[in-house]
Formats: sequence, structure tokens, C-alpha cells
Amino acid sequence: MSGSEGGPRRARRGLPAKREAIVEAALDLFVRQGYAATTLDDIATATPVSRQTVYNHFGDKETLFRAVIDTHLNATLETLHAPISGLTSSPATGPAELPADAESQLNDLARRLTAIFLNPRTALLRRLLQAEGPRQPQLLDLWRTRVAGPVWSEVISQLTRLTHAGALRVDDPIRAASQFIVLVTGTAWQITELGVFLYPPPPGVDGEQLDTAVRSGVALFVRGYRPAAP
Repeated sequence: MSGSEGGPRRARRGLPAKREAIVEAALDLFVRQGYAATTLDDIATATPVSRQTVYNHFGDKETLFRAVIDTHLNATLETLHAPISGLTSSPATGPAELPADAESQLNDLARRLTAIFLNPRTALLRRLLQAEGPRQPQLLDLWRTRVAGPVWSEVISQLTRLTHAGALRVDDPIRAASQFIVLVTGTAWQITELGVFLYPPPPGVDGEQLDTAVRSGVALFVRGYRPAAP
């Protein structure tokens, strides 16, 4: 009895590692070869598992791509919903309240968005979607619903809550969220992927310079939506 129980337990403990290896290999091959040109056999060859193991886990290529997206979604949501600095709660007061300092709150949110944008898996997925999106619109649909949607919802929610708290004056949270996301990710893209932000570009751009640039953008956003003085 103990021997038969030990075998399945060891196999179950190995499943997450095998699944992760398949997902990582799939993303790499989708980016390098293209979604359409990559087969499940290619992915099995690139991992230390058998072809049958790949099929047992995922069944088909679209299901595997959904797993790639879902793996990234889990990491994205973990970053997005980590405890926010400056929030307090207790059994007496109930849920935590957002601070009235809009700039502090939005700098915290901007750091999360930057971390998501600069995640290596995010960068690979961007390359894949840029290359395959026009030919595989279902991939873009998955990205919008499973990754972009939760990010937008979080930004809209926080801007709405800051408006209700009187810290911002936002008439259209959806438009303001779009502006905020473009401001933050555009700054990160210019610095990290283009290597320029100012002209001439500063030598050896580092994390501190990126943080300074993002904070400057947040300050500009807050000034644009600051409530009028009474």
C-alpha cells in the first residue's frame, strides 16, 4: 500500500514542473518560429517530456497558448494586487481605504505597471502578438480579455476611487486610464526598448532614471486632473 501511494504522490509533485517547462518552451518557440509554424511535436522536442505528456496536459496548440496567457495572467495579477503602501485596515474600520494623496497612490500603481511591462514574459508576448496578431486575431482576443482587461479594470477602479475621495477630478475614468497606461508604459518602452528618453539619450540608463521619468509623468498626470481650488 505505501509503495503504491508513494509513486503517484511523486508523479503529482512533478506535474507542475513539467507543465511549467512545456509552457516556457511553447512561448519561446511561438516567438521564434511563429504561432502557426509551431507544432506540439516541436514543443515536446524542446522540453524533457514526451510528446504524449504534452498532449495529455494540453490536447491542442490553442489550449497550450491559453495556458501561456494564463500563466502570465497569474503573475500579472499577483503584481497588480499586492498590498498597496499607505493602506490601512482593521476589524473596526473594515476594508482598506485609498490614501487621499493621489500622486503617492498613482506612483505605487505606476511602479506595478512598469514591473508588469518589463517582465520578460510580457516582452516575449508583445513580440508574439505584434508578429502574429494580424494573422491570428484569436491571440489578440485572449490577450485583451485575460491580461489587458484586468489591468485596465484596476487602473479605472483606482482612478474612480481617488475621484470619489476628492483627490482627483476625473470625468471619464476610461479615457483617463488610457492616458495613464500609455504615459507609464510609453515611458518604460522609450527608455528600456528604444534606449532613449531625452535627446541626447542619457548614458547607461538604469532603474533609478526610469523611476524618475515615470514619477515625472505621474506628477504631470495628477496636475492635469487635480481638482480646482475652492
